[in-house]
Amino acid sequence: MKTIVFLMLLTCGIVRSAAAADGGVADFDKLQMSYQGAVERETAPLRDKYLVELEKLRDTYSRAGNLAGANVVQAEITTMNQQIAFAKTGKRAPTQATAVAAANAGKPTAEAEMPELRWFVGKTWLTEAQTKWKFEKDGTGERVRGSQKTATFTWRLLPSGAIELSERTAPNKPVTTTFLRFKNKFEAWFGPSEASLTERLHYE
Repeated sequence: MKTIVFLMLLTCGIVRSAAAADGGVADFDKLQMSYQGAVERETAPLRDKYLVELEKLRDTYSRAGNLAGANVVQAEITTMNQQIAFAKTGKRAPTQATAVAAANAGKPTAEAEMPELRWFVGKTWLTEAQTKWKFEKDGTGERVRGSQKTATFTWRLLPSGAIELSERTAPNKPVTTTFLRFKNKFEAWFGPSEASLTERLHYE
């Protein structure tokens, strides 16, 4: 009710201002900023509680060894924190879709979509050279060439929708990072960075 009264009073004030300024665009900007501020004040407590529960769930998944679940929850936490940052600067808080789109500026829209975990978790994908990448649900995996394991890795889902692989060919070897993007349940691309995904993967 308080919010409704506030908006009614705000509208009256803006209408008077618009009449004085002959309907300038600045009046719309002022109304929009005031509205966004009111929404922020009303939703901030609910959002903060949501963040606390998300962090608890992420920690529960981590303790249980469910790295895949923890990664998904962390991606949501990152998106929420982006919304908070935008709200504090007085800008429009992005939805999850727009936050992902911003993280993928310059990339085709289809590439900005979040993959479905069922596309690759518990499954094996192949490179064009027939190297197998096996993804486990606990966030680990291995790369196999023929019958020989050539590397082990851990994977995590990034807020951008890409998958980051931290790969090691041997215990005494340095960790290398590879990025993947799953376009659908049959096709994926990988490379050394999110901006350079030039090698194709396909579902076994």
